[in-house]
Amino acid sequence: MAEWSVGKGYKYLKMHLKEDIEQTLDIVNEVRKRIGDSIGLMLDVHMGFETYNAIKLGKQLEKHNLLWLESPSDPTDIPGLCEISSSLDLPIANGEWTRTKYEMREIFEKRAYDISMPDIARTGLTGGKQIATIAQLYNIPISPHVGGGGIVAIAATLQYSINTPNFLLMEHSEQGHAVKAAILSENYDAKDGKYSLPKRPGLGLMIDEEKVEKYTIEPSL
Repeated sequence: MAEWSVGKGYKYLKMHLKEDIEQTLDIVNEVRKRIGDSIGLMLDVHMGFETYNAIKLGKQLEKHNLLWLESPSDPTDIPGLCEISSSLDLPIANGEWTRTKYEMREIFEKRAYDISMPDIARTGLTGGKQIATIAQLYNIPISPHVGGGGIVAIAATLQYSINTPNFLLMEHSEQGHAVKAAILSENYDAKDGKYSLPKRPGLGLMIDEEKVEKYTIEPSL
């Protein structure tokens, strides 16, 4: 899959792993070996470790020059995240579960992580913009998370990314995107690892109502 993605033009790859430390390191070693050092590599471990083991894992990942280690532990454990971030020579990315500027203020003030990942499907455009503005005050880059939100959320995230001065990278899943874009009347996708800015007004989407109707679920009551 890593080699396939590089062949499609992607310059950055993110791994999603929920293995133990040794298995995680083995996979990262093999992926880095296959794609070389010129491709940016990120790792999301989906809150899989407590503080001690997150640090243990991170120390051994430092030699692989990762762009970031994402969601290493419980995102509500701010003291633990601060300890992880301060212990590693490796950027920590987090924030997909954090909805408001009020939550993020404490995180930024305490430098709980290095890269903020607001999910626009959860924060909305206004909330995401507020988070990005506060992050900029602390010299923290924004890499918006794209998870379970549909195609409208993806289009909103693209507009958000373009208009965020401290923007770093926007997440994209080619396979997931194809499913979400099935209700569109025309193509809306990244090419060679990049999106082009839509020329249509608003979010730039054209929804095909007939395609949407295919997914209608009638109430059972």
